[in-house]
Formats: sequence, structure tokens, C-alpha cells
Amino acid sequence: MSCDKPQNLEQYRRYLRVLADMQLNPRFRSKEDVSDVVQTTLLRAYQDLDGFRGSSEVELRAWLKTILTHTLINLAKKYRAQKRDIRLERSIDQQLQESALRIIGEPPAEQTSPSQHLIRQERAEQLADAMGSLLEAECNAVMLKHVHGWKVADIAVHLDRSPEAVAGLLRRGLKKLRNKLNAVDHDGGSE
Repeated sequence: MSCDKPQNLEQYRRYLRVLADMQLNPRFRSKEDVSDVVQTTLLRAYQDLDGFRGSSEVELRAWLKTILTHTLINLAKKYRAQKRDIRLERSIDQQLQESALRIIGEPPAEQTSPSQHLIRQERAEQLADAMGSLLEAECNAVMLKHVHGWKVADIAVHLDRSPEAVAGLLRRGLKKLRNKLNAVDHDGGSE
């Protein structure tokens, strides 16, 4: 893909939504909707299209993630309590990597080499893509449980479903994620 001057950033909406979902605390959503965060990010990207200096899809995604990060930081500043919350300042990359490890069941490493870091970052990107392919309810359940650490009972109340229904969403969503990620592994990283 040639990304010298991308014209259609809409194709990255789902990808940005997954990233924003991972970064935005669900309890914070009574004030801001994830869709609004993504819309603001895309609007800023279109406004600064001349500022994109990359030439590949990887560079375009990194540029969009940077804009999303700034959008989320601005929201955190807007609503932040007087006490500083370090959790709000965690990077999207770090949160994606940690989420990928939890979801696919890989144990976190105490220290990682630069090559291991790149592998984990690539795995996190694959997870973000795979999350975008889940049904919305599955994605929400997996996100709340494995990214934000919610209990099944709390997710059930939040999604207005029974705990059993949430457990089913989690099972199906995780199975789909693992299958998709395993397919990427067997295809050598390409779909």
C-alpha cells in the first residue's frame, strides 16, 4: 500500500476503536464515548494530512496511533481529578502488548530484548486487528474482562446481560481471537 497521501482514513475506524477501547477506562465513558474519541482522532488526522510523512501502512498506523494518544491525553487532562493518575499515562503500545499477552495466554517476560519487544509489539498489532473482527458484544466483553480487569458480574450489569451470557461471549470471543492469531502465525504473518 502506498500511503504517501492517504485519502481514505475511514478504513482505520475499527482499528482505532479497538485501540481507544483499550485505552479509555470504561467507567470514564459516561463522559466520553469511544466513537467520539475515534471521530475526533480521524478529524484531526484529516486536518493534518499534510503532516503525514510516511510511505507505508505501518507508518500510517503509527501516525494514527500517535494522534489517538494525544486525543486521549487531552481528554484525561480535561476530566482528570486533582490527583495524578499514572494509569492514564500508559502508552497504547504498552497496553496493547500487555493485553495481547493476557488474551493469548503468553506469560509476561521480566525483561525483553529489543527483538522480543518488536515481536510483542507485532503480536499486539495483530491482536488489535483480530479484535476488530469480533462481534461488538464479544469485543466489549473481552475488552472489559481482559484489558480492563472487570469481573464477569460487573460486565453482565454493564452490558445488560446475564453472567452466563457474558461467559459465552468471552468463550466465543477468545476462541475467535486465538483462531485468528493462530491463522496469522501459520500464514507467516499475512492473511
